[in-house]
Amino acid sequence: MTLPLDLISSRRNPLVQQVRALHQARGRREQQLLLLEGTHLLQECRRLQLQPQRLIATERWLAMHPQLQGSDVVQPVSPEVLTAMATTDTPDGVITLLDHPQPSLEPPRWPRASAPLLLGLDRIQDPGNLGTMLRSALAAGVDQVWLGGGADPWQPKVLRASAGAALELPVQRLEHLDPPVSLAQDRAASVVAAVREGGMPYWLHDWQQPTLLLLGNEGAGLSSDLLTRPLVQVTIPHLSAVESLNVAVAAGVLLLERCRQQATAAPDKRESSAAELGR
Repeated sequence: MTLPLDLISSRRNPLVQQVRALHQARGRREQQLLLLEGTHLLQECRRLQLQPQRLIATERWLAMHPQLQGSDVVQPVSPEVLTAMATTDTPDGVITLLDHPQPSLEPPRWPRASAPLLLGLDRIQDPGNLGTMLRSALAAGVDQVWLGGGADPWQPKVLRASAGAALELPVQRLEHLDPPVSLAQDRAASVVAAVREGGMPYWLHDWQQPTLLLLGNEGAGLSSDLLTRPLVQVTIPHLSAVESLNVAVAAGVLLLERCRQQATAAPDKRESSAAELGR
């Protein structure tokens, strides 16, 4: 039987500084750990069969999750200590430390899917936007995400905003998006650039064919280097009361258009199959 670890009640405990260092990219690189806050992200780890290196939890939280008590990775702490470790003001009682994914040094690879949906994000700066976009990407069945600079996808705020999608999606960080754009064009896939104005209405594109969707920086949009390439430019029409949509909102609209087209095409396919059988 594993003996439980002693409760940590002092904010001066070395573990507090170790965990707080994970708020920054440097600390995550040095320790090769991620900081996940909250019960939901722990549940996502378990669903994905990811093994936590340590669970740091209050006694109250552990009392509500008795199956974890006595585990050699569980460290009980006081509520004050947990708050000192967390990036949020009101943590729900548990912090998970998880192995940091190893960065891929390979050039971008084409997914095995027959008609992949791919997402390229150019210098997205806001962690909340990035996390929300990753969540939408998972909901839309995106096969690969490429990040051209921008926010670190492994920072706590991105992980929270993605609701764990960042842990499940294949995500590759690159210096810029030229390599995946070239790869998509070599594969005769459509490379679709979301622009504020001047593009065709987004629903006119056939999203059921292999597609790489490019979305740009919150303020500057896509880089000029990308826009000089032969791209399909699409726009989300909206009223002039706002200048533009938030990039995360736009991503959800565009990515889920494939699901809408697949759903509306399904009855036509069934009718076609029925007609073939009736011949």
